[in-house]
Amino acid sequence: MAEPTIADLAKVIEGLTGKIGSLQSDLDALKKEKASSSGASAPGAGPDGQHHTDRPPRFQKLDFPRYDGKSDPLVFVNRCESYFHQQRIMEEEKVWMASYNLEDNAQLWYMQVQQDEGVPTWRRFKDLLNLRYGPPLRSAPLFELSQCRRTGTVEEYQDRFQALLPRAGPLEEAQRVQLFTGGLLPPISNQVRLHNPQTLAVAMSLAREVEVME
Repeated sequence: MAEPTIADLAKVIEGLTGKIGSLQSDLDALKKEKASSSGASAPGAGPDGQHHTDRPPRFQKLDFPRYDGKSDPLVFVNRCESYFHQQRIMEEEKVWMASYNLEDNAQLWYMQVQQDEGVPTWRRFKDLLNLRYGPPLRSAPLFELSQCRRTGTVEEYQDRFQALLPRAGPLEEAQRVQLFTGGLLPPISNQVRLHNPQTLAVAMSLAREVEVME
């Protein structure tokens, strides 16, 4: 058998080179197709296939609270301020938004406020709203909280205590526990003290548990 000539070897090499080039082209095409499909299916992926997290977070949509003057305005004010904080409402827009969501007698009351003194600041609006629809004016709200006593169920006492607590001013947790426990009255107060609760939430839970066991 005759040995291959240089020309024969050149043809073989040329053929192999062509096949290698074709395979490389196919491989490149598969890589591009895979990158394209991955980028389309992955949320947050950019055109370069990388994930981008520089989008600002979306705020959860909240409904603005409404108030008709038939309950303690403290809850309405608290919900308003939560909405203002979450939606980053500017100070000069707060009273407008709150007054727009007043209903019935509360809306008529605000119309009179505007006639008497114009558009108040948010702080002034809260003060006026509490004077008109809040509990009777107290000269010593902390004293009233300290005089709160259980006369029925523990749950009824807890509701009354929590209604008075926000108006009593800042208190340490230990002071809240002592005031609440003292108002439970014996024998429930004695049983709660034995467990030495460190937070108001724990003291309230213990009081309910003791009541059930009696």
